[in-house]
Amino acid sequence: MATRLPAGSDTRYLERQPERLVVEGLRRWMQGCERGSVTCWELAASLYAEELGAADGRRVLAALARWVEAIRGGMDRPAGLSPSLSPRLCLDECCAVSMIAACQNHDDDTLLGALERLVAPEGRADVIRATQRFAETLAETGQILIPVPGAVIREIAARPCRRHYH
Repeated sequence: MATRLPAGSDTRYLERQPERLVVEGLRRWMQGCERGSVTCWELAASLYAEELGAADGRRVLAALARWVEAIRGGMDRPAGLSPSLSPRLCLDECCAVSMIAACQNHDDDTLLGALERLVAPEGRADVIRATQRFAETLAETGQILIPVPGAVIREIAARPCRRHYH
């Protein structure tokens, strides 16, 4: 069962462990790939080990790595990422975390909607498989994400890019 945050809550989305693990893992692993930096991967490994323990941390980290590689292979542009530890999510991060939540909550419409905004058509099958595996591995360690309605992803995707603001 999904956890609901009360309306008007001052609890931030990334203060929840499951969402933080997905978003920070994505950011750190993706940055490691883009920069060729072992330090970024070590930061992701440390986060997972601290939060999940050594054995589960390694297992979930392996699923994260496969998921990120599938996303990178399926995108036809560079990923948009916020800096590590930022409380704000960019569109690509919203789509990525929504895909994990959708798999865990059996919401195919949200999964496909987020996938369309993140990955080119020819890469989607691999990304779906990797997303399902990562979502399952997280769930096996008790990390269940809050469902994200497809309408939320569509609304976020329709917003103008931040660079248009002064």
